[in-house]
Amino acid sequence: MKLRTLAVAVAMASVPFAAQAQFKVSGDVAVGYFDNGAGDTRFGGNGSEMILDAFEKVGGLTYFGHFEVNVAGATVQSNNIVEGTNQVVVTPPGQLQSDDMYVGVKGGFGTIKIGDTDNGCDTVDTGWVASDAFISHDSGGCKAGDQNNITYSNTRGAVSYAVSYSPDVDAGGTTANEDTFAVGVQGKLGPAAVSLGYEDNTSLGSNVVLGISGKLGPVSLGIRMNQSEDNDATGEDTQIGYTANYSAGKNKLYLGIGDVSNNDTLFLGYQRVLGKRTAFIAEFVDDDSLADTKVAIGMKHNF
Repeated sequence: MKLRTLAVAVAMASVPFAAQAQFKVSGDVAVGYFDNGAGDTRFGGNGSEMILDAFEKVGGLTYFGHFEVNVAGATVQSNNIVEGTNQVVVTPPGQLQSDDMYVGVKGGFGTIKIGDTDNGCDTVDTGWVASDAFISHDSGGCKAGDQNNITYSNTRGAVSYAVSYSPDVDAGGTTANEDTFAVGVQGKLGPAAVSLGYEDNTSLGSNVVLGISGKLGPVSLGIRMNQSEDNDATGEDTQIGYTANYSAGKNKLYLGIGDVSNNDTLFLGYQRVLGKRTAFIAEFVDDDSLADTKVAIGMKHNF
């Protein structure tokens, strides 16, 4: 048995590396104390995930696949906010969830991704600079979901652009016959990065998103605003959010302020690097829609 194992190892080592597909496993384990702001306080995991990436080069093209598995935390109902809304997704603690599962191809023409991946607006969106890890706040932005997309993206000089189509997605859901089209472009305006995105949904109407971000020494600043027009009844809605991030040595401070659908939120966070892969994290969210402040204090270990 030992000789057979040695023979297999020698045979694998003799294969040229360029002829082998590349495979990478990464992720993190996060555990701490959580208060969802609605009377639920627990110790438990939150946001732990495992990420699988595979690449294969064929000629001038690179084919790839990406798959993430997330573990629902003890207070997941307070943390999984549907993007662009104040809705929440309730998932039983400890349940495995797939996320960002897609395949694609990359070459001189750009990149094409198919599956659970960012749409054309999200792919180039800027304006969010906070290093949130456990909990966060709603600050508007791109509203259509990242499910069931085919997305094309490319970069030419300082300009990046993307376009996507989703056949049956209703702002992140899976309602039939709700086609969604999204496009975005990002470039430089002096020292700042600026992005402009547009989404159009069969029933929910249009959404225009502007993002701006920049850096002043150790401080990163961002602003993201959007105006959506609902085809159903509610009409236009303007949303805006601000984020900031400050890094100094092993310490990182960040904050966010959001005004979405007349609901104000304030987000504060602190991270302290304890080792090469481990960090202490404390985060707080004051949300007008909650009776109390959301709190998350714990540790996160990357692998």
